[in-house]
Amino acid sequence: MGLPPGPIRIPEKSALDAVLNAPENPYLYMCAKEDFSGYHNFARDLATHNANARRYQAALNRLNIK
Repeated sequence: MGLPPGPIRIPEKSALDAVLNAPENPYLYMCAKEDFSGYHNFARDLATHNANARRYQAALNRLNIK
């Protein structure tokens, strides 16, 4: 049992290039949007991130998702 002896997946060159050449942005935090759209709210500071997280957690609670 356990993990295989080699890599589970080897990323494509384009994926590595995208990470290494990512555009600059001011964001430090991300949190899923509370509308469950698959998009995210981004924040530059912890206070804003915590507010985004509380909204997302409240949306989960309304649907009784633990």
